[in-house]
Amino acid sequence: MRSLEELLQESTSAHGHHCAGQVLGVRMAMVGCREIDIDEPRGCKKIMVYVEMDRCATDAMQAVTGCSLGKRTLKFLDYGKMAATFVNLETRQAIRVLAKDDSRNLAARYAPDAANPQEAQKKAYAVMPEEALFSIRPAVVDIAEEDLPCFRGVRVYCDGCGEGINLRREMHRSGRTLCIPCAQERLAPRSEAKPPPKILLIVGFKKVGKTTLIENLIPEISRRGYRVATVKHHHSDYPVSVDSSGTDTWRHRRAGAKGVALATPTEVALFRDAETSLSLDQIVAILPDADIVLVEGFHLEPRAKIEVLSARTGERLCQMDKHLLAVVGATTQAAAIPAFAPGAIKALTDLIEKELFGKPDLPAKPHCPQMDSPMDLPALARQP
Repeated sequence: MRSLEELLQESTSAHGHHCAGQVLGVRMAMVGCREIDIDEPRGCKKIMVYVEMDRCATDAMQAVTGCSLGKRTLKFLDYGKMAATFVNLETRQAIRVLAKDDSRNLAARYAPDAANPQEAQKKAYAVMPEEALFSIRPAVVDIAEEDLPCFRGVRVYCDGCGEGINLRREMHRSGRTLCIPCAQERLAPRSEAKPPPKILLIVGFKKVGKTTLIENLIPEISRRGYRVATVKHHHSDYPVSVDSSGTDTWRHRRAGAKGVALATPTEVALFRDAETSLSLDQIVAILPDADIVLVEGFHLEPRAKIEVLSARTGERLCQMDKHLLAVVGATTQAAAIPAFAPGAIKALTDLIEKELFGKPDLPAKPHCPQMDSPMDLPALARQP
């Protein structure tokens, strides 16, 4: 094996700085390899190392042995101990090397001229006798087949989160196949949670065109890349018939089912009884993932809203509402908020994007009289 100085230089270069942990890790690796009869570990395919702490010394052992997580030859056991077990996969020899707790207290004796305790440890660990620095004991390691570097297993899927599991790391609980985080009810790393959808209320008196406006907004908002869902508020306190009399689902509900789902290959319809009135947030939570929910009604909710005015009377429902973004229809009021004609869907959607999604206004295009006619375009632009 190469010298301590050479190995320490390589290790420090890989780790990024020279510290006492580097000296300790290099010497642990040198001892471990020697004890399992591996003279040159780098490039050797018969060595495996189990480390028990994720500190600087671990980087040093990786640099010396060439073992790594990616090669599946470095195993991390989160025990919080400055120890490592070295295994010869061919002979199954194993040795555990543990850094002694009192070695730090001996540092000043082996490096009396050091400027500070940190420098003393770096110098002392390089010269301290092995018996003063380490506890070295034979070990017995039963390596499971799936932990060997060459193992290739069947990929299975977690019944909890649906994610794939490799290397036989699945667990079985009450007949379910689960990944370790789901089985232990621990939080698994996940992508950033999707923000809740924007909610826009379309309000106004009866028969003023609220439904027609929503019908026209949906395709325009969808065309701009947003997923749209809708909610319709019905004022009646009596059960509303939304399922045809005599159908199977109607019969299920009539028999007393509190909830009935109708599933087809392309759609799912859910009929359920609400024992208490649901809030708008609870209703939105039931909907499929959406970027924006257009709600017809709920005009008393303190949320962004657009009011549709009567073409006949221009009567206002939410005139003093501070959440009102715009009105649709003719108005004789002073232009305190934007007013749009019923057919100005693109302009209205521009406002919705700006106010709800923070999309900035597009800069106005400069007017060029010479470009007003197609005949005034440059010749190159007119070529097929």
